[in-house]
Amino acid sequence: MLIQIKIIGSYGARARQDLPQVVKLAETGIFSLQNTVSRKCRFEEANQVYKDLDNGKIIGRAVIEISE
Repeated sequence: MLIQIKIIGSYGARARQDLPQVVKLAETGIFSLQNTVSRKCRFEEANQVYKDLDNGKIIGRAVIEISE
């Protein structure tokens, strides 16, 4: 059985432009990475998380954890 999965690395951001600046801010302590993640979920919940992001129900970032 073949399953097709689409993984989006960054949703609604300009990662190549923004990420280096965010890393610098985090290194200096100006920006807290821990306070930025507002929701963590399992891979099985990813569809709902993307819907919640689309509907503005998640402020900050969501992390989808993938484990075997």
